[in-house]
Amino acid sequence: MRSIYTKEECLLIPAVAKLVSSKEQKSFNSRVLRKLGLLEARIHLVGMHDAVHDDLYGNEDERALFEHEIPALPRMMISRWRRTLYLPQTGMLDDTVDNSE
Repeated sequence: MRSIYTKEECLLIPAVAKLVSSKEQKSFNSRVLRKLGLLEARIHLVGMHDAVHDDLYGNEDERALFEHEIPALPRMMISRWRRTLYLPQTGMLDDTVDNSE
């Protein structure tokens, strides 16, 4: 499980970032959020927040873009959504990773 995640982080994400324009990425993200619905969109925002604020993979440009593109109110709700929505949904993944090592 960890090797798939590592490959995605090391190969796929940088390739998409290099090949797909920022405008196209924004358009895609907007379509994903519309398609997901409210609950899933909140979970997605928590994941996006964590990704851009990750010390290993995130960077200042991504953080600034996130702060610029995501309105203040949803940004303020991220810690609550992480606790009430994201962790209950993703907590089972921690058990899977821990058991596979």
